[in-house]
Amino acid sequence: MDMRLLPLLLLGTLAPMAAAQDAPMIVIEGLTSEEPQASPDAVAEAPPAAEVAPWIIPLRPLAETTQVGPLFRLQGQQARAAFRLFLPAEAVGGTLTLAQRSSIDVLPESSQVVVRMNDQEIGRFTPRQFGALGAVTMPLGDAVRAGDNLVSIEAQQRHRIYCGADAEFDLWTEVDLSQSGVALPAAVLGTEPTSFIAALTAQAESGRPIEIRAPAPPDEATLRALAQALGRPLPDEALPLALSKPWSAETGPTYARVTLLPSDADRASIRRGGDGAVVLVLEHLPGGTPKASLVADLLGATQTLPPPTLPQIPPGRVVTLGDMGVDTILTDNRYFNRDIDFQLPDDWLLLASQKAQIGIDYGFAGGLPEGALLLVKVNGTTVRMLPLDRDAAPVKPRLDIRFPARLLHPGPNRLSFESVIPGNPPDQPCPASAGDLMQVLNSTDLEVPRSPRMQMADMARELAQVTPASVHPATPDGLARTLPFMAAFREVPGAAPVDLTVAGLHDIATVPLNEEGLTPRLLALTLLPSTVSRLVERPAAPAGPPANALAPLGAAPGEGVMPPLVESNWSDRAQTFVQATLQPVIQAVRRMLRPGDGNLAEWLATRKGTAMVLAPEPGKLWVILGPEAEPARVAGALAMAPRSPGGPRGQVAVLGADGRWSSWSKPGLLPELREPVSLDNVRSVVGNVASARPPLLLGGMLGLAWISAAIAVGFVLRTRRKGLK
Repeated sequence: MDMRLLPLLLLGTLAPMAAAQDAPMIVIEGLTSEEPQASPDAVAEAPPAAEVAPWIIPLRPLAETTQVGPLFRLQGQQARAAFRLFLPAEAVGGTLTLAQRSSIDVLPESSQVVVRMNDQEIGRFTPRQFGALGAVTMPLGDAVRAGDNLVSIEAQQRHRIYCGADAEFDLWTEVDLSQSGVALPAAVLGTEPTSFIAALTAQAESGRPIEIRAPAPPDEATLRALAQALGRPLPDEALPLALSKPWSAETGPTYARVTLLPSDADRASIRRGGDGAVVLVLEHLPGGTPKASLVADLLGATQTLPPPTLPQIPPGRVVTLGDMGVDTILTDNRYFNRDIDFQLPDDWLLLASQKAQIGIDYGFAGGLPEGALLLVKVNGTTVRMLPLDRDAAPVKPRLDIRFPARLLHPGPNRLSFESVIPGNPPDQPCPASAGDLMQVLNSTDLEVPRSPRMQMADMARELAQVTPASVHPATPDGLARTLPFMAAFREVPGAAPVDLTVAGLHDIATVPLNEEGLTPRLLALTLLPSTVSRLVERPAAPAGPPANALAPLGAAPGEGVMPPLVESNWSDRAQTFVQATLQPVIQAVRRMLRPGDGNLAEWLATRKGTAMVLAPEPGKLWVILGPEAEPARVAGALAMAPRSPGGPRGQVAVLGADGRWSSWSKPGLLPELREPVSLDNVRSVVGNVASARPPLLLGGMLGLAWISAAIAVGFVLRTRRKGLK
């Protein structure tokens, strides 16, 4: 089934709704100081609603995702994902459509997909669509409300041939978010704030920008306030805002836009454009400044879901999973992973040998095959591997897992439980009623030791203090690409001033390259596409063969050059052996003396990305967008970073094409103490300083040794003189 025909098929079920709620429209033809009203002739010439494809109000992922493109994949034997769905009042009583397909390895008879809206089940279906996308519809019922809705999709899938952890990676159901949501005839949408916000989400998911049309480009302050007002109803999302000129030609359907018009009064209203778009019109006095506060007042009463928050873990206290809002974890998956994110104070820091502790209460079924494991991870590092193939019990005796506290970071962190259970046998389908294979009780707890109030220079903490007022373009010409960043960030009460400057590669001359080894060429090679960077990196051909190269007999000079023979000199062989033997030792000593991520140039040489974040000095952040970067996507990733354990950290961070961050921390940075030194914290303070810069500890120990030796020598000499007398 061609999904492009889906909106037309859905129109038949929604046409009565359109007829019942058809409202008069104010036609806006371009930008003029006096907006012409729709005439009867104009209304008569408008195409009937049946000829216009309905709009799809799309699903938007609730949490951060690394998936690229409109296809969202639910992978594994059990998979769950949550989405936002902002609906106008006209959508109440409609239907939800999912454009989906599944892997051919999914056994339909033992699989199902359950869909819930606002914690109420609205439908379920069997995944039988393989290959091309297919449509599944289900009525919204009484679960829907005007405003933001929470939609969860849970897939329970079984492999038709194999059983085991490897087989579960072949189980997936994909949902095309660009064609999934609630379909509404274009004429149904009214001019209420919820209608405009729903149209905003449709425009953002269409891949085309949300235009801000004005006779003359507004000033930066006006655009900042307008972007903030538009983004406030959609927390943690970056709108693809763009400036455009009047009467701009459109290449596709337009769902929403903003128009600034000179008028006889300052007011904000929502109208329908001549092309059917829902238009927010902000009028202002001629020569005056548009008041974006009117837009904030107009859209401020809409009902939206609160942004997700992480549970706070107070150091020095034992906190259970139940205290974090996590229920007992049960799974019958052969491969299972559960991430639990939590937050530590921004001024918590332990870099020495202190230990944190996880008290795990878990159990597993008997008869699991050999090699079954439960991995306990902290920020991606495995701290304990627990066998599940012996001594089974519904609840095992409590196990205390001590791990280095330096694996934890100030701010967001992640605790993970990952189980891998082979199939038994692996070449047959898993039994349908095997029951729960493993559980982790919600009485499992985490204890993080106390630390002195200390901080390291880190962009993660500063990103949490960025506000719309602190976002600026590197040059006046780059104001348009800065708009998504202004819409993505929120006001932070009591935040210290942190400036975020947005630049492109052509603004590289204005970027402060303060880090050692960071050059404009290296920065450009990291952000340029691979095809372009290979041309830049192409080495020059050697001028001639090496002096000790050999040529075949009869060959002309420079032709058929053979590699030089291995030198037979024993000193050369000894030197090569010593270098090969000592090189790992030298690198280990270098890492010990300068902990961190090593040389920046070497670190960047192995990475490619679409955007880069620099922290050249405290209170200053720079975002450099590559040619393939989407400003809205980068802005959304940065806005979610303060609540993401995988967000950017340190002094340099690169956003890969897969949406994952790679971070580099400068070696040798000293932590800053934010409380007086006392007997209670001096040990931890010294440990943090010594761990951050080991040469200080080594120098101090050598200094003490020299002082002790000098005192001892002085004492010996003094006593010998007395003895001679």
